Amino acid sequence: MNRARVLITALAVVLGLAVTAIAQEKPQEKPKETPAVNVTGAWDMSVEAPQGTMALTVAFKQEGEKLTGTQSSQMGDTALEGSVKGTDIAFVVVINMQGQDLTITYTGKIDGDAMSGTIEFGGYGSSTWTAQKRK
Repeated sequence: MNRARVLITALAVVLGLAVTAIAQEKPQEKPKETPAVNVTGAWDMSVEAPQGTMALTVAFKQEGEKLTGTQSSQMGDTALEGSVKGTDIAFVVVINMQGQDLTITYTGKIDGDAMSGTIEFGGYGSSTWTAQKRK
């Protein structure tokens, strides 16, 4: 009987420790998933330039985080390169202004079929831009 009592006491202690350990474990939180963003397609863009609001069309092609495409304006078509990381977008366009290459850098946030951000005019100031995806 002594042996049975010791065995029952030992089992009770082990069971109590197991229950305590399980109760203390916190459920693991799932990492928040960023919805997949794909900006491939045509976008109507508005840029606040020093000369006033300028309307552009941009055709993006996104492969993973890599972004390529063409910016079309009254000055012609210009290639662009950049990236999309989560909802962040960044791309560069190099235009020739009176024989000088001017690097224009766009950075911004994507929100569904809209995006907006800041544009840097190659050391000549900055402004804002917005874009809406064509349906």
